[in-house]
Amino acid sequence: MDLAVLEQKNPVSAWRQTQNHQRKSRKRSGTAGRKSKQEKNDFDLVEFFKTLTTGTAKAILIAACAYGVFSSYRFITSSLHFNINKINWVGHQRLSTKDLSSWAGPIIGKNIFQLDLNKISQKLVEHPWVQTASARRVFPQSLHVELKERIPFAKVQLEKIYVMDNFGILLGPEERKFDELPLITGISAKNPKSGNNVVNEDMIHGLKMMYYINQIPMFKINPIDTVHINSRSSVTFVARNRDMEVHMRPDRAEESFKNLMLVLNMIGKDERDLSYIDLSFKNKIVVKYNN
Repeated sequence: MDLAVLEQKNPVSAWRQTQNHQRKSRKRSGTAGRKSKQEKNDFDLVEFFKTLTTGTAKAILIAACAYGVFSSYRFITSSLHFNINKINWVGHQRLSTKDLSSWAGPIIGKNIFQLDLNKISQKLVEHPWVQTASARRVFPQSLHVELKERIPFAKVQLEKIYVMDNFGILLGPEERKFDELPLITGISAKNPKSGNNVVNEDMIHGLKMMYYINQIPMFKINPIDTVHINSRSSVTFVARNRDMEVHMRPDRAEESFKNLMLVLNMIGKDERDLSYIDLSFKNKIVVKYNN
């Protein structure tokens, strides 16, 4: 009887022991979970503060750099130490520094960093006498400008006589110092003014023919200095002493030169008495003498 009761009590004790073990296990696992969650929260908080600190430091550094750049720019663009007080002009012969300074506009007193060098160069090139121009800074207070002036090549008769360069650019009205330049007449240009390009094919042909005529020994002493363009088919060349004329056709220039050399060889010493040679006809040469 006692044995039976004892055997009945054993399952109950075992169950109780099992329940107690489960409660202890849950308690341990709950404590471990809370610890793990707390450690995770602590880790996330550290990373957050670390990222925030790094970002703040970068922002402060960028702001400091930007302020430094701004302060430097404000200093160099407002400091009197960087104001232009001298311009070195190089390459000019006809134009004076006063002419160039007036044409380029106000530069003296301006900040060297705020000058637009391309604008200054472009403004100078717009001058009829300036072919090329370049400007560069010379720190702390100077500007260096190099020029190439146009070279007077010929005079051209329009509504008045202008001087032009070898590109056909009008440089300005004639002056006495340009009296020795050849004169081109017989052409027209609409509203001509200094800086305009008036060159055309007839002028080019006429000037080329004049050049080759003046290479002939007869014209060394009394060179051709006037080219009159009658039309596309006829050009008249007049010598400096106004005692000799040569008529030619641009479209038969090579043949005309051969005929001219033939005539001069045949005439010999009598060429000094020539007053007129017309080479504009085909298969015919007209020659006139002073007497």
